[in-house]
Amino acid sequence: MSPPSKGSPLGPIERASLWTSAVCMIGMVVLILAEIVLRGVFNSTTEHSDELVGYLLVGVSFLSLALCQSRGAFHRVEMVQMRLGRRGRLVSSLVFDVLSFGYVALTDWYFLQFVMSSHRREAMASTTLSTPLWIPQTVMIIGATMLLVVLARTIVDDVRKVAS
Repeated sequence: MSPPSKGSPLGPIERASLWTSAVCMIGMVVLILAEIVLRGVFNSTTEHSDELVGYLLVGVSFLSLALCQSRGAFHRVEMVQMRLGRRGRLVSSLVFDVLSFGYVALTDWYFLQFVMSSHRREAMASTTLSTPLWIPQTVMIIGATMLLVVLARTIVDDVRKVAS
């Protein structure tokens, strides 16, 4: 995927990605610390922290994708890139970004089918919370869709660079 433009400000999608994933991370830390204090000091437990932390981990993983893409945090095969000329690197980035967009769009479509199926079947977590599974699964759709928007913007930038 294309490297970020240095010093560019965060757009609304990137800000949403940053803040939602940060809230999930803070929630995870608070739940884990509460569990440690409850177990160590009061010999008690929240009984639900492992499930909730798992849901928040999915949130961090998916909701941070758009920010990671815009900041160039994903791996790149620099060994191949450095052997190409300027135009070759630009075309290579464009092709990779288009392929990434197609893959994420297809995956997002299947996430949507998965969530709709869970909602139709009224699938619930087999825990004492009995969380309707479509709720944490929806985070996958939101994160992948935000990534698609940022990838689309990256592709537009790639096309402009190749054309110039």
